Amino acid sequence: MLTAKPTPEMLQAWRRAYAQGRKNLKPNRKSGAELDRYFREKYRPSPYASAGFLRVVEANILENDFHRAKLPQGQLPEIAAYRLPHDVYVGIDLRSGYFHVESENTEQMAKVYDDLFFYRGLDAADLENVFLVAQYLAAAE
Repeated sequence: MLTAKPTPEMLQAWRRAYAQGRKNLKPNRKSGAELDRYFREKYRPSPYASAGFLRVVEANILENDFHRAKLPQGQLPEIAAYRLPHDVYVGIDLRSGYFHVESENTEQMAKVYDDLFFYRGLDAADLENVFLVAQYLAAAE
């Protein structure tokens, strides 16, 4: 999970990781429903019924062309929202597989984010994105 503004050194490292590791990757992205099931089974979260949080997660999808393109044509997001200990909040779109993790506890948030990111995997479009591939390879280690 990226938690700081990228530096030129980080960009170079991502490009190197992409050049070295991309050829070994195949599309393996799981569905939103699969990601949700994995998350619920592993973390045993509490449901989180916050309309404000749901709006934030939905806006993150609909206002970003990359994320919106992952939705089935003509469909809107279907968000499931959860709360974990340490005030970690997770929203998962059951249709696109997009997920959002937020918390003031950056360490806990990053652990959950990286786990979900790696489990969900990458699709063909993701595999063309230097940053996503580099982050996936880092999460795999």
